[in-house]
Amino acid sequence: MTGAQGDIFSCPHCGEKIEDNRYIRRADGTYRCEHCYFSGTCIEGMVDEIETRYLVTLEAFVSAIDAREHEVGNHSLRVTQFAVVIGHFYGITGRDLVDLYCGSLLHDIGKIGIPDAILLKNGPLTPEEEAIMRGHPLIGYRIISHIGYFAKAAEIIMTHHEHFDGSGYPRGLKGQEIPLGARVFAVADALDALTVNRPYREALSYEDAQRAILTASGKYFDPAVLEAFVNTTDKLKSCTGIIAI
Repeated sequence: MTGAQGDIFSCPHCGEKIEDNRYIRRADGTYRCEHCYFSGTCIEGMVDEIETRYLVTLEAFVSAIDAREHEVGNHSLRVTQFAVVIGHFYGITGRDLVDLYCGSLLHDIGKIGIPDAILLKNGPLTPEEEAIMRGHPLIGYRIISHIGYFAKAAEIIMTHHEHFDGSGYPRGLKGQEIPLGARVFAVADALDALTVNRPYREALSYEDAQRAILTASGKYFDPAVLEAFVNTTDKLKSCTGIIAI
């Protein structure tokens, strides 16, 4: 069903009810729920390379993750889309692109091990709570790393909060020490964080978000990955800035 925001009740593609304002308006003026939209863009075709039994397991994990943090909606799907777009332009292909897809989609699986009192807390965390929250990359790595198919994805999960200048966590890796997939993911994650409305702040425009990310070149982000980010602006922009949570 298409029309004004108030007229959208279900996805015309899958028939599922669209919750709140979590929809995407396509270039032809029609609407899709986030899941159908992202499944039908550049992720489509690539996921055919992932064996069905692993994909089913992966999606079950992701549903559990996102269900705990209602305010982020389909964050895992969105950030995976952005990572794949940037990574593909950078030159990541084949199984490496599948690993990027899996690692991005599962990046927050470790939050399953974080208590609700911390994960869902309103307001700033105490230093002790922050230390517990920062444990989620290692928790995620331990959950996933023993599954051989996800071995490289597990490295992305463990290092997705590392910074290019070495100021990140959990290992303080620097520059090329950080897996390429994690360096790509970091940019995609920042883009999603800045362009989605959240209860505690309004989203930035795509242009303002891009400027903010580029100012952290060499600090948080790999300058070479940022070049790919800039060169995929049109494709990324079409997927952001229209989701209200």
